Amino acid sequence: MISALEMVAAIEQLEADPLQRWIDQGWVLPQADGDSARLDAVDVARVRLICDLHYELRIEESSLSVVLSLLDQLDDARREMRRLTEAVEAQPQDVRDGIARSLLSAGRHVIHEKDAVRICGSFVRLD
Repeated sequence: MISALEMVAAIEQLEADPLQRWIDQGWVLPQADGDSARLDAVDVARVRLICDLHYELRIEESSLSVVLSLLDQLDDARREMRRLTEAVEAQPQDVRDGIARSLLSAGRHVIHEKDAVRICGSFVRLD
């Protein structure tokens, strides 16, 4: 964990006022340590992301809430998809085959390889 001052020192374009504003807006959620804030690895990554969006891509702070919310939603969806994939992969082959056929009949996009499709890490025959 690092302090907010260490975070400011680590990123050239970052200043204390914008970082404090981002903390106040809830974009970064450091742990309180007396009168100062301590940032863990997730907070540091979030600050770096916000810096890239704001300073490199020139996204205004007024728009960052929407962008960060969408990125958070995408991250949540990816995490849920990984959990779902792991659950499907843990099923017996006949269950995975049934899921694959169901996805195919619903018109979902899958990776075709000759006479089989790849679903959740396994190939399902199309005969």
